[in-house]
Amino acid sequence: MLDLNISTILLQMANFLILAFVLYRFLFQPLKNVLQKREDEITKAIDEAQVAKHEAEETRERYEEKSNNIDAEIAARKNEARIVIERTRQQMLRDVQTQIKELKSQTEESIDKLREESLLQHKEEIGNMAAQFSQGILTDLMSKELQDQFQKEFLEKIGNLDLPSYLKGTKPQERNSVKVITADKPSTTFTNALKKILQTKLSEDIDITYQVDPGLVAGAVLRFENKLVDGSLLGQINLLKKKYQEAK
Repeated sequence: MLDLNISTILLQMANFLILAFVLYRFLFQPLKNVLQKREDEITKAIDEAQVAKHEAEETRERYEEKSNNIDAEIAARKNEARIVIERTRQQMLRDVQTQIKELKSQTEESIDKLREESLLQHKEEIGNMAAQFSQGILTDLMSKELQDQFQKEFLEKIGNLDLPSYLKGTKPQERNSVKVITADKPSTTFTNALKKILQTKLSEDIDITYQVDPGLVAGAVLRFENKLVDGSLLGQINLLKKKYQEAK
């Protein structure tokens, strides 16, 4: 039979309990705490990963939405840019057409003005040449008989004028004077006839002075203080020249 000692058994049981308590207190409990802590960290990491995944998903959705909005905005801006460019092109085209019309009108006006100025200058040059030519020819052909004939016509012209009107504007109580310019030295017959006409027409004493100017070609000029009576051949040539130059 086994020889069991109660004391020994109790002692061994006490040692086992002490050993179990020591193992539980210093080994199993810290290990449990470490495992629990590790489990909590893993759980936290998983939760954080889930949150990060959810946030990443939301960020991706926002990015896709924003990307779609950006694409739509870019398309809208491109469309607006095309509209603005087309409007600008149309406006520039209208401005260019307006400038072309204005330039064309100005060019036509300038051409017309140049044509008119050229025509006037041409007519003036022709008039001057014709007058000089006529004056030269008539000077060469002039004779004493023609000079007398022109002086006779000049006297008739003076006799038909309202001579008192030529003295209007002269100062009162002043002796009136008249200057006679002839193309050739006047004859006594001419001077006497002219004096008689002036005394008869004006009924006043008139101081008459004479001057010879061959440039008149023929005839004479009667110069009062403020007015002039041109009965010279040069005056007639100049009158025809002026009429020709002013004719349209």
